[in-house]
Amino acid sequence: MSDPILDFLAADSARRVELLDHPETAAAVRQFLGDAVFSELTAIAQRGSVQDHLGVKSPPNLVFVPGVMGSLLQSDTKFGVWWLDVRTRQHLDNLGLAPDGIGDSDENNQVSAFQLDTSYEPFALAALARDDFGHRPFPYDWRKLYSQNTWALRDLILKMHETNGGYPVHIVAHSMGGLMVRATLRQYGEELWPVLGRIAFIGTPHYGSTSIAGYLKNHLWGWDLMAVMGLYLSRDTFRSLWGVLSLLPAPKGIYPGTRPDDNPKWQPSRSSDTFYVHPCVNFDLYDASAWDLDLNTTELANLQRVLDNVAAFYRDLDAWHNNPAELGQDLCDRMLMVAGVGYKTLFRLQYTSKLGGLWESMDKITDRIPGDPNRDGDGRVPLASGTLPRVRMRYVSGVHGGLTNIPAVYSDVFRWLKGEPLTQLADTPEDALGGHLALATSSSDAPRLDGSARASGDDPGYWQLSAPDPAKLSALKSDLDRGTVPDFNLLKIL
Repeated sequence: MSDPILDFLAADSARRVELLDHPETAAAVRQFLGDAVFSELTAIAQRGSVQDHLGVKSPPNLVFVPGVMGSLLQSDTKFGVWWLDVRTRQHLDNLGLAPDGIGDSDENNQVSAFQLDTSYEPFALAALARDDFGHRPFPYDWRKLYSQNTWALRDLILKMHETNGGYPVHIVAHSMGGLMVRATLRQYGEELWPVLGRIAFIGTPHYGSTSIAGYLKNHLWGWDLMAVMGLYLSRDTFRSLWGVLSLLPAPKGIYPGTRPDDNPKWQPSRSSDTFYVHPCVNFDLYDASAWDLDLNTTELANLQRVLDNVAAFYRDLDAWHNNPAELGQDLCDRMLMVAGVGYKTLFRLQYTSKLGGLWESMDKITDRIPGDPNRDGDGRVPLASGTLPRVRMRYVSGVHGGLTNIPAVYSDVFRWLKGEPLTQLADTPEDALGGHLALATSSSDAPRLDGSARASGDDPGYWQLSAPDPAKLSALKSDLDRGTVPDFNLLKIL
């Protein structure tokens, strides 16, 4: 007998809409996602524009590349969805990789990506409701090195172009997906640029996110439910996820504002909080011993290998992007970056020292400073990290996970892909927050589904500054055992 949840998760967006009309599947999905999220999903699926286009088969001309943990992972040998299904949470620690960042730590697991998670459904259904875009998702194994996925993205793009009558293939990428796209273009640009149209990055941390550093230092602290995940996904496993750790902030000399020829807007002040030698940290991110994680010799060497790889990735990507001979302005003009602003974010990890210079504790700096790109962001990505040289920028008041599902965002992204003027997104962060555009760009189609409902005023509530309460974690774990925490199925770290 088939599992209605697995059938639903494995389906594409059009098929998911159809499955919601099946009472058995609908009841299972409601229990899996919770009443509030289910109501959001069904409301979007029942829109007339979506229903009218269910049978329309537009030529495949749009690839959507999700962010980290936005692709579902399954075991091809042991069955079941391992990312993310609360029913198989005991398998979260089986997602670890071998020390080379390529194969599974247990080769018998055979983990693979197979579909996008439901948080992207509002964007997918918005594309489905049109007759000018035939979109295809690109699920990928976000645990692994970019090079283990770039060839598959290249093949998908070339196949779409071959089968769609020769139309240009456009790309929309969220978060880590933007880095995946850029890594693919760096590696296969000679083959791809002739068949590509335009590219839109949404919330991409082009230079990394301090959030990932926070999770590495204080294992999955963020909010209580994320900390519960840390009871199932160990520190050792997290450190083995080369792809996830590739989202650490770029090293000094690459991260915006740290190059010798940079002239940053911020200046040294009396407060060490606002004197950013590196805006994200006050220690060497790429020295494994500087993290003070109490690792043994082997563990330290393994982490150093990962950090060396991440540093090399950023340096290679930066050199490619800033070399006009490899990436000319004509190609940059085919790219758009949409950045979220207006929310507290984990901007900086800062050790404080005691007598003798020994590390004592680490502060998490989350307060916004209006006008400072290192102190504004979308709750996950600082604005400075999302700013890509030579690429057109637009801004929105929105939370990272919900950016793709804001109507003003996807409407202007579709306009961009078609070469039409952008009408809804702001030209400056100030306009996004204080102008007439602020209200129009502030809310997602499905705030519970994509997590943006967690935002409250100026603080999305993502960052606890102290260790999680063990009693709360124990209570939440008991609730998971009773199957009463559907939000677990929606968790992402970025």
